[in-house]
Formats: sequence, structure tokens, C-alpha cells
Amino acid sequence: MNQSAKRQFRVVIVGAGVSGLVLAHALELANIDFVLLEKGIVAPPWGTSITRARLLHQIGVLEAVERKCTPMKNFCCRLPDSGKTVLEDRWFDAMREKLGYPDLTLERREFLQVLYDELPDKSKIVTGKRVRHVVDNEEEAYVELGDGSVERGDIIVGCDGVHSTVRQGMWDIANRTIPNFITPQEKESIAPQQPGIGTNDMVFLCNQGYTFQFLTQPDKIYFMIHHKLPEAVRAPNRIRYTDEDAEIVAAKFADHPVSDSLVFGDLWRNRVRGHLISLEEGVLQHFFFGRTVLIGDAAHKVTPNAAMGGASAMEDSVALANAIHKLAQAKQPAAKPASSTPSKQQVALALQSYQDERLPRLKKIHDESAFVTRLQSYDTWFLYLLMRWILPLIGLAPIVHNVSKLGAGGPRLEYVNIAEESGTIPWVHPMSERKEVVESSA
Repeated sequence: MNQSAKRQFRVVIVGAGVSGLVLAHALELANIDFVLLEKGIVAPPWGTSITRARLLHQIGVLEAVERKCTPMKNFCCRLPDSGKTVLEDRWFDAMREKLGYPDLTLERREFLQVLYDELPDKSKIVTGKRVRHVVDNEEEAYVELGDGSVERGDIIVGCDGVHSTVRQGMWDIANRTIPNFITPQEKESIAPQQPGIGTNDMVFLCNQGYTFQFLTQPDKIYFMIHHKLPEAVRAPNRIRYTDEDAEIVAAKFADHPVSDSLVFGDLWRNRVRGHLISLEEGVLQHFFFGRTVLIGDAAHKVTPNAAMGGASAMEDSVALANAIHKLAQAKQPAAKPASSTPSKQQVALALQSYQDERLPRLKKIHDESAFVTRLQSYDTWFLYLLMRWILPLIGLAPIVHNVSKLGAGGPRLEYVNIAEESGTIPWVHPMSERKEVVESSA
């Protein structure tokens, strides 16, 4: 008997990272059934996030996130040999003036915990469930889990990161169906990249081959060292580092100044946590096949210097939720939960619309992020001159304007209507209700 005839329209989400949890919120708002599977725990203790507030406002969690941190304010770049400031700019204040919303930074674990805590139905989040196989057929799609159980749905969404199991399953299905549909070149297109601190600031120290990055809050400092690998590493190869590897790299940079009176070794000795990871970059050409679709790092990966990775993953969740909502509404009136299941062709058309919308924008975001990473690590003589001498003279206003215009082009939840903030650059896809950032609350 057809399994899909026994159930309502359902989405199976794999991975409880930023994109997975944001998608869960978006589907809740659309009254679409889902289950979210996570192989580990919801909020693992690593990483940091800079998040854009507009989408958080739309899914109803902005106030909860704001209670965990304070808005970012300044951008600061310092010399690697002395820690002296050579470039300082009201970057985040300027971004807020242009777009209406603040940029917020907090520990990734805290961010994920807020997204989880604010979900109205936590029974749909199931931890300790590792996906082993993805199956996609005419009537439905399902995942087989490590404990032998099965989760069925109409769409499988891979939010399981840059080393995605769902992506590998989708590739296998695609190439069995259409030989060489996913080429070796595409499989290798996401690879590791080569190339006194204040409160509420983003600080960079740039040098040839490496960059220090600091995100500060009144009671915390989040730090990253981006350094170029000696040679390229391409998928499916993966570099795994140990705590000992992290200590070796930290020792290499221990004496490097990070301010006029502080060296990196001081921060490392007083750290709460520290990890060494590889940073991949690249954008796939195919975000879906059949009933399986990828979002976030599973589909594209950018370097963190421009702080666009988390925001682009959240945008994926919103764009996919819009496509799924349209698909569900085509089968069921808005007043009732979607209960009839779409055909495989209908699903493919919806996922194609998601891919068509996202791919050009994500390529642009990838290129912008790659440029900033190489600029800050002095990857060429021209970039050294630009970062070290030209930008301190002319300032960052042109870059702020371009980044703000890029941010203003992001998607919105099309089935949510709120009075949103706005700035001097209008949203390309505005809500029908708006309020100016200068307007006081009632």
C-alpha cells in the first residue's frame, strides 16, 4: 500500500544547526508537519555566530536573541607587528542606519539553544538519530537511521553541514538515475580555503597568509585565526585536527600582538574552549535531486571573514520554506493543515524554484566572502596595498554601502506579515507593513 496515502504532507529535516532550526520555525509558521533529526545534541559547545536580525524578527525570536547579547558597533583593523590600530570604522552602526536592524554576535551554542527553546513543539526535534541512507521514490522519500528506524516524508532536507550525509545520498541517487549528473568537479567544488580590544567590536589583524579575527562582547571575546593551507585539499578528502594540533598552531601565533598591550598567547591561555578546523569554500551547481534538497553548508560554504555564512544559511531556510508553503497550499486550503501529498514532479518544480532563486545570490556571496578573506590575508601585493594603505585612507563607507545593498536583497517569509524595521536602503522584498527605524514603539 502507498505509504504516502496514510499521512499528511511532511518534511524530514536532517541537522539541527542554524539552517535546520530556522527552517523548523518557518514550517511551524506555515502549519506544515515536519520532523527534525540530529545525530548529536542540539547545541554543541563550539563556534560563534554573527546573525542578521531581520529574519529572526520574522520567525519571532529576535527579542530572545537580543537578550543574550548587545549589538555590534565598530570595525577595527590593527597592525600584526605592534597591534596598533590603522583602520577604525562605525561599520555596524552604519549597517543599522542603512537596513534598520542591528548585527548581533553570540556563541553559536547560545544561538542554537534560543532557536530550540523558542520552538512551540519540541517533540518534533529528535536527537541522537544518525542518518545512514536516503531513499527517494515516486511516492515519497525517507531516511534510514542508525538504530534501524525510518522517518518518512515528501521532502528530505539536508541541513547536515559541509560533510553532509544527505548530500552524499542525493548524489548517489542522482548518478544512479542519470549517470554523471553530479560530476567529480562538482563534488570537489567545496574545499578548504587557501588563501586593548573593545566591547561590541569586530577586530582584524591582517598579515600575509593569515588573519586574526575577534568578535567582542562586554563579557566575552570570540577569536579566530584564519591561515592559509600549504596546499589545496578537495572533497571527499577531509582534514581532521586534534587538540594537540590546535596547541601547535596556537604556539606558533602566541607572541603575535592583538592590541597595544595584548598578545594572542594571553587569550589562548585564558580560553574557555578552542578548536582547530578546516574552512571550506565553494557553491554546488545542484541543490536538489528528486525529493531531496540541500541548504546551508551542505550546499554552499563561505569563509567567515565577511560574516555571511550564517545569514546565507538562514536565507536558504526562508527561501525553501516559501517554496514548500506554495507547494502545500496548492494542495490544501490555507485554513487547514496540508493533508494531501504532492507528486514527485510537483516537488521537483518547487525545489527547482528554490534553487533558481538562491544560486545566483549565493555565488555572489561566495565571491564577496572569498575576496575579503584574501584581502585580509594579503594574498597578493595589490590586496596588501589595498588593505594596509588604501582603505585606511579612504575608509569603509563604499564597502558598507555595497554590503548593505547585498543584505537588502535577501528573501523574506512570504506568508508572514509584521511591521518591520527599515533604513536608508529599501528592502528588495519588503513586508507589506513597515516602520521606519527612527519610529518609537507604542
